Amino acid sequence: MDRRRTLPLLLDWRAMTRRQWLTLPVRMALIGWMSAAAAAQETRALKPGAASPPARLEDLAWLQGQWEGPGISGPATEVYSAPGGGQIVGHFRQLRDGRVWFFEITAIAQVGASLEYRLKHFNEDLTGWEEKDRVLKFPLVAVERDAWYFDGLTIRRDGTDGMIGAVRIANKDGTSREAVFRYRRVR
Repeated sequence: MDRRRTLPLLLDWRAMTRRQWLTLPVRMALIGWMSAAAAAQETRALKPGAASPPARLEDLAWLQGQWEGPGISGPATEVYSAPGGGQIVGHFRQLRDGRVWFFEITAIAQVGASLEYRLKHFNEDLTGWEEKDRVLKFPLVAVERDAWYFDGLTIRRDGTDGMIGAVRIANKDGTSREAVFRYRRVR
């Protein structure tokens, strides 16, 4: 077998036909689009000193209900209440090997003219991950159409019965990764 023929055509320009040369811009654009899609991030960060934008809790009323989908290591569930008392209260449950791995108690709170996502983690036996008086807080970074970007956490409506949730997770080595959850409304 001719080794030149096994190389991608973009690398071996001498073997390219006239038709391949004419379609090169389309193939390059496709490669660029695929690279951008693969590198796209769902989460954003609030710049130091930046203020959170105005937002209304009622605009997230669509979250009310139960959402299920694949999680980090098995099925995941999120449940949210209707807005009330200045908050939407909820919980998240992550299963692993058919058992509860961990869960979170969550609240999306109206803070002044903006929003803040708050949460605490728990093991299956209700022992907390955070100190007793510590709550993880994610101030709002931006709102764009059907997406609410909190600092390191995103909630995005995906059609009438879909939701995409994303969170930036710190790794033990100091790096971070993004976990993306694709949910469907079940109730």
